[in-house]
Amino acid sequence: MTLIRYLVAGTYLLALAAPATAFAQEKPLNLNGEWTTDCLAIGKNDRHGYITRITIKDKEVTATSQIYAKNSCQTPTVQVNFKGELVHEESDGDLGRIEYAVRSITTTPNIKDVVDHYNKDTPDQAGCGLKGWEENAALSVAGKTCGPFSFAAEGTHLFDTVWIEGNQLRFGAFPTVWTNTSPEKAPSKPSETAYHRTGK
Repeated sequence: MTLIRYLVAGTYLLALAAPATAFAQEKPLNLNGEWTTDCLAIGKNDRHGYITRITIKDKEVTATSQIYAKNSCQTPTVQVNFKGELVHEESDGDLGRIEYAVRSITTTPNIKDVVDHYNKDTPDQAGCGLKGWEENAALSVAGKTCGPFSFAAEGTHLFDTVWIEGNQLRFGAFPTVWTNTSPEKAPSKPSETAYHRTGK
């Protein structure tokens, strides 16, 4: 099992899911509640799996992405957690526009092999340039570069676009893109990852 797959999966949070479909819009800002992906395959030959859950309650946004060793979503390997604050939201025709502030981003390795890899000095910056990784202990990765991904720093304001169709939600960027720091950088198309409403 290639260890770097865990990092890529974990830092990416929500890798590509099923192909995007045309999205008719309704109630684009009905965001409050719990939204969860299916168990989705990731990694070489789709060998690993992940599930991501996003909860939005009033102005509080939290997201947890759990990466698994098997594509059946068994044997946890890495968990990434995000906390943020919804600053602004508005309807814009058939979509919604949001602004949110980053409060924290943490990564937690769940198995020893990942811990050992993260604590090494590697060209791929698998451990985000940090030392002291421990099994099932979270470290902040806000503002850090982890592999090919650079997370936003705490306090950064990001701008995104959302699409809702019934009980299905898509974001344009969150939580895989961290460079949309102005309204002009907000995506105009939904990402391929779909979330299903699983709670209020």
